[in-house]
Amino acid sequence: MNRHAYLILAHCNPGQLRKLLALLDDPRNDIFVHLDRKADFGPEALAGCCRRSTLHCVEPRIAVHWGGVSIMRAELALLEAALPGRYAFYHLLSGMDLPIKTQDTIHAFFDAHPDREFLNYWAFKPHTHTRFHYYTLFPEGAGYFLLNLANSIGKGLQMLLGIRINRDIDFRFASQWFSITHACAEYVVSQKDWLEKVFCHTNTPDEVFLATVIWNSPFRERLYDPTEHIQNQDIGNTANLRFIDWTRGESVRHPWVFREEDWALLMSVPHLWARKFDERVDGRIIDRLCNYLKQD
Repeated sequence: MNRHAYLILAHCNPGQLRKLLALLDDPRNDIFVHLDRKADFGPEALAGCCRRSTLHCVEPRIAVHWGGVSIMRAELALLEAALPGRYAFYHLLSGMDLPIKTQDTIHAFFDAHPDREFLNYWAFKPHTHTRFHYYTLFPEGAGYFLLNLANSIGKGLQMLLGIRINRDIDFRFASQWFSITHACAEYVVSQKDWLEKVFCHTNTPDEVFLATVIWNSPFRERLYDPTEHIQNQDIGNTANLRFIDWTRGESVRHPWVFREEDWALLMSVPHLWARKFDERVDGRIIDRLCNYLKQD
């Protein structure tokens, strides 16, 4: 029996998080949760969620800031915590994601693709290079007006003077969320010191650091190409298996939050998970999924 590790970044909505954990609770899974140090609840809020899986809350907790290198550090902490289990696959989710397929369906898919890495690579957007080629004075400051202003001024001066960092690295861009094999996860963690050196003063590295490491490694040859399976509707056109609706999002930074009226859409797509959901926006869709997917 192949066993999987779910790695979850969580920062809010403990009730919703408990429902996610219950849907992942399966003897073939173990679950590793990183709770943002800024969250107003702790591991005790998750007690009793899992009966079939082992639940691990990763310590020490990192204060995660949007756009900060702290996100990379939290992801690496999750991978490090899970590696001793030597799982077949490691799946990164947020606490606001949910599966939209059963665990039997999810495990059957990965059993059929045991040597693939699942990342959704993107073409670089305008100015994406400013994230990693210019020294960021306050790498945790993207969400704070004055710190972000200082970072922008600093980058502007570097551009004016022709100053760049990380000149000789072949950077790549992908969705933050991934499913990777044990061998790949082990390789990524082995690059921890290099990643810290390269990204410690960059901006919004969560969509770049893992994509860059894997692209510049032998695991690049194992990247899953969804066009191989497009005719039989294996997973559609998203190589990381997540259904994320950016077309209706409130801004370029945030995808659409699914509502109950999206039920038919969620049931029609071939992806394995979807994001995002928020009980403060619509808890009915979350409860409906829980009832649909719940195990005895």
